[in-house]
Amino acid sequence: MNKIFKAAFVIIFALLVYEKSYGQQALLRYADKEYGLLHYQESAEAYERAFEKRGKYRAAKGAALSHEKMNDYQSAFEWWEKVIGFEESVTEDYVHFAAAANYEGKLEEVLVALDTLPDREGLDPLNLDSLQYWYQSKTDLALEPMEGVNSPTADFGLVEDGKGNRYFTSDRGGSGNSKKSAIRFDLSGKMNEDFYEWTGRDFLKVYKADSTGGISSMEVPVPDSYHFADPFFLDGGNTVFYTVTRKIKRQNGKKIRPDKRVNPEMDYGQPSDSYIDFYSELYFSHVDDEGKFTDYQAVPWNDATGYSIITPFVDEEAGMLYFASDMPGGLGGYDIYRVSFDDDFNFGTPENLGEPINSPEDERDPFLMDDTFYFSSNGHFGLGGFDLFSAGYRGGAFSGLKNLGVPYNSPRDDFSFLLAEDGQTYLSSNRSGGAGLDDIYTMQARLMRFLAKVVDCDGALISDGFMAEMIKKDEQSALELDQKSAGELHGDLTPGADYSLKISKRGYFPVHDDLIKAEAENGLVERSYTLVPIPYRRTVFVDLVYYDLDKAVIRGDAMPVLDKVAELMASQSYLDLQVRSHTDSRASNQYNEELSSSRADAVAAYLEGKGISSERVHEAWYGEEELINDCGDGKPCPEWKHQLNRRSELVLMAFSEEGKAYELPADLKDLCETPNLGVMMDVPIIYFDFDKHTLRPESISQLDRVALLMRERPTVELALAGHTDIRGSEQYNEGLSEHRAAVVRDYLISLGIEEDRISYKWYGKTRPVHDCAEQPCTEAEHQLNRRTEIMLMLDGVNINDASSKPSSSGEMSSLPSASEGIYLISGVFSTEKNAEDHLKELEKQGFVDGAYFLNAEDQLYYCYVTTFESYHAASKGLEAYKSKGLANAWVKKI
Repeated sequence: MNKIFKAAFVIIFALLVYEKSYGQQALLRYADKEYGLLHYQESAEAYERAFEKRGKYRAAKGAALSHEKMNDYQSAFEWWEKVIGFEESVTEDYVHFAAAANYEGKLEEVLVALDTLPDREGLDPLNLDSLQYWYQSKTDLALEPMEGVNSPTADFGLVEDGKGNRYFTSDRGGSGNSKKSAIRFDLSGKMNEDFYEWTGRDFLKVYKADSTGGISSMEVPVPDSYHFADPFFLDGGNTVFYTVTRKIKRQNGKKIRPDKRVNPEMDYGQPSDSYIDFYSELYFSHVDDEGKFTDYQAVPWNDATGYSIITPFVDEEAGMLYFASDMPGGLGGYDIYRVSFDDDFNFGTPENLGEPINSPEDERDPFLMDDTFYFSSNGHFGLGGFDLFSAGYRGGAFSGLKNLGVPYNSPRDDFSFLLAEDGQTYLSSNRSGGAGLDDIYTMQARLMRFLAKVVDCDGALISDGFMAEMIKKDEQSALELDQKSAGELHGDLTPGADYSLKISKRGYFPVHDDLIKAEAENGLVERSYTLVPIPYRRTVFVDLVYYDLDKAVIRGDAMPVLDKVAELMASQSYLDLQVRSHTDSRASNQYNEELSSSRADAVAAYLEGKGISSERVHEAWYGEEELINDCGDGKPCPEWKHQLNRRSELVLMAFSEEGKAYELPADLKDLCETPNLGVMMDVPIIYFDFDKHTLRPESISQLDRVALLMRERPTVELALAGHTDIRGSEQYNEGLSEHRAAVVRDYLISLGIEEDRISYKWYGKTRPVHDCAEQPCTEAEHQLNRRTEIMLMLDGVNINDASSKPSSSGEMSSLPSASEGIYLISGVFSTEKNAEDHLKELEKQGFVDGAYFLNAEDQLYYCYVTTFESYHAASKGLEAYKSKGLANAWVKKI
């Protein structure tokens, strides 16, 4: 008993001190052991721990190989990058690094790695010319992850049963890859039957996605099974073929020893004398009305301890079963075979398809549709890993091997091709950007189409003179846009991708759209953009500041005015200030010119103190040259009139530099409908003494500011309205209010404002500010009623009370809608004329059967050259028409 306690104590103590005392060599030995047992998740963690203790070549390479075995391409690339940094690295390491870089889509890294090698031994399979070709190729197709199916683990091999249900294979169950505080001890030689030790995840299982979107795990009918995968249905969904990897209790008639390690392989094995492989086998079952696999039967050529059989496909019409296997006698690795069977599932002898389908490497996932045979292979030249290929099939023979190219293929593994009855294409891939390790994708038969109208403020198409630049954000690559149609932009977008667009035209604000996403149910991303002319040298605000005699100091009454100017300039960077300074007529011309210059400098200095750069303040000085009244040299005038001449005119101007390209400010988004650039123009109310219509001195200075604005904005007009208080008769007050409006009008005309720009009305006492008839008013309230109101008008709209103008748009021509069908579209346009012009171009190219229709959903004109009966026919027809010159054609179902 003491020996037991002592042993237990030793083990417990070892566990407690393990992290501190376990050296790098011990970790490496442990990692090597786990790698040899195919526990790649465990070995990767151990190698990484060893590398952290002391960065060694051996630890880095072990981690790289472990991640490579698990198809963790990103981690493998990062570790191979460390490996080739060591002096001990060999050519084989560069080969692995180049392959990992290719898997990550890093062609430049591949080329750099190859340039560092003294020779290219072992690199032929990379086929650099093919890689460069595929990386640079463009396509009209795009992949989208299948919604509601993919998970963070492996999901692949989608099939349909003919009843609206879809099935796929996944290891999304439990995981043995839990985070551990230390490396575990393998104290038992038994296989862990809770998870797949190769990956640290669950064994593969078949999952069902029903027509409602629900997903459930299928129960494997074969007893003692580990992996359950690759279903394929026939007989309307009543029969299914599939593969399983099951527990084998006897080998060659002998019971397997419990201490002999076993490995339940799936897809690709690694034969070794140190363990027993359980290979995958091919079974078939009947399916009941509830979708359960009711029985099971093995095909006669299974050999669970000799070789694997995977990925079945059935050509029912020909009575032929296809599958992949690494059985003896093939060309190398996994080859694709076929075998005939009858209605009672009596099978013939499997036949290797041979060349050109099979290669010295691996082929899998056979699929036949009409006269085209599809499969995946890592033995034929392509982008890297498994690629999807096609070959012609006629009379039982195969010819014309073809790599499907991008986007079907990527630098990683692409496999499990399926063309469904409804024409939709599915495939599986572990390419970067997916939800998990392997994901199921759907293929779009067309790119998203982009159509943008470019119009002016009146809604008319801008026919020429503008530039458009569109960028695909994730790649920062420019997209070619077609501008041959008047006022329209056309382009092809990658589904799901994000784009930014800039449209520019000389003399107009550029348009930026950074929120273009290639998503639309009808495949058409439509936009409309308005180019707004830049209102160069547009005066948005004026005011006057006054000075004491012979002084250039900013007075207290001028500071609020300048503070407002500073506030406007600080908030709106497109505003510059013109300061025009003056003096009265007293003193010499030279002295007054210098004094007016000092007054302009004082304004600039004051604004600079408020944070406004002097570069935005443009000074001008005139001395006594531009008097506001007739108080010239030697003419007697009251002091208040001289004061009106001692002034600086403040003219706040938007976009003052003619011809400069300005960005549209955020506060001017509705510039087409906002005549005053968003700045409220202050206009005075002119008040009068009781029973008088004489202008007061302070009113004259206010009207001087109005006149300044009128001179700066020649398109602005004035509407005047004269009023009185309620005292006096209606007839008397009506005449008095007319005089009050007229005196304002006459004074402005005397300052040079055109008579036809000023209209006036009078209302007597009918519109008081304070209704003094109901209750007595104070004298101050009576004063507010004695007034002339001034309104700034632009195009019949009060600038300070502008409402949106009603927009009008002509209805589009009435055309018959398209009948239901599948159309080969060659162009989409917003106007009938553009559609007709496009058809004329098609006729010149020899496509004389083209026509167009008005689509009721989006009110756009679709030009088409033909129609198809099915998506399969459309897929083949599309390629044919593109070869004839219709490079931008695409398929749309109506």
